[in-house]
Amino acid sequence: MRDQKAAEIFQSHQENETSRIEEMFSTFLSIVIPTYNESENIIRLVTEIVNRVPKDARTEILIVDDNSPDGTSSLVEKFVLENNFDIIHNESRTLTIKVIRRQRRDGLMCAVLDGIKTSRGKNILVMDADFSHPPQLIPRIISELKHESNCVVIGSRYAKGGTTVGVPLKRLIISFGATGIARYGLNVKEVRDPMSGFFAVPRHVLKDIEFNTQGFKILLEILVKKQRHVTVKEIPYTFTDRKYGHSKLDLKVFVDYTRAIWSLYKYGRRSQKRLETSEHRGSVLFLSKAARFFTVGATGLVVNFLVSFLLSNGTLANFWYVQATAIGIAISITTNFILNKIWTFEDKKFSVLYTLKQYGLFLLFSSLGISIQLSLVYLLVESGMSYNISLVCAVAAASISNFILNKKWTFREKVWG
Repeated sequence: MRDQKAAEIFQSHQENETSRIEEMFSTFLSIVIPTYNESENIIRLVTEIVNRVPKDARTEILIVDDNSPDGTSSLVEKFVLENNFDIIHNESRTLTIKVIRRQRRDGLMCAVLDGIKTSRGKNILVMDADFSHPPQLIPRIISELKHESNCVVIGSRYAKGGTTVGVPLKRLIISFGATGIARYGLNVKEVRDPMSGFFAVPRHVLKDIEFNTQGFKILLEILVKKQRHVTVKEIPYTFTDRKYGHSKLDLKVFVDYTRAIWSLYKYGRRSQKRLETSEHRGSVLFLSKAARFFTVGATGLVVNFLVSFLLSNGTLANFWYVQATAIGIAISITTNFILNKIWTFEDKKFSVLYTLKQYGLFLLFSSLGISIQLSLVYLLVESGMSYNISLVCAVAAASISNFILNKKWTFREKVWG
């Protein structure tokens, strides 16, 4: 009996010692940095990170390179060999640097996902390679992770104290617009910068997430799918536009963003439906309502054309073409409002003041949609995109925002309903 007790004590001691050793040599933080043609930045950035990481935070840095023609990955591999960053420096610190070479370039966020899958850290930090995300913030991020094991830590441009420097006006406008759509369209409005590419998250938070937006803006997908299960800490910082290399903002990014917003919107609607199974469903599915809304918009174009044509060619009147067009616009907006109220949103309230208020909001959001379309066409064309593609993107953005704003504010429906 005494021997059995001694054996149990010995086994318990061994297990505790094994756990202590595993804890000592486990990686606390994995820093994932996607790269493409970042040879002018990467060594300086890695050096900065190495100097900033606290000595008690066992860390790995993963450079996920999309086969850069400028030799980014080779530079890092040479730097690692010259500085022996793949060995234990002392008992309290292990710092390793790894290069993951991807054979084809299939998107920034796919690179991030590959880095996360390869990483071993209890916590994962994602940042860009162009110094727009300051390495000086890493110690504070690590501190937050140590104090809260279920916290998503975000480097925030838009939290109080955060700012942007050197960003062109058109990019700033696009960023504000995309962030606003994400915050209010996906119900993460408590987070000031859900589109940030600079964030850290405990690995266990990612465990059950299926990234079905192909990883576009991973943080946004994490917030939408895990917002009820994590706390969020935003740390303000100054976002500085890159000095070297080229921005990765292009048409593909815009298309990926639109697809991601749509996918996450559908996910949110399904989630709310699961949570509110007992709630009476008084409206058609979102897709049906969107189809009705855009069908009404198409009929509005027909009404606009017919009225303008008939009032200017002498059939109904002989107005000056500008007057005829203005009347056509006014009538088409009015018919659009009536059809959307009765058919799309099935609103049965027809009191005079209530309907006039709705009509005013509908006019306001229609005007806002026109402004969004004109502004986006200008910004995209000026950035080098062809007019035809710019027009399609602008019409899509204006139409979606017009639908969501009218759904939420004019006809007082839940975004997810």
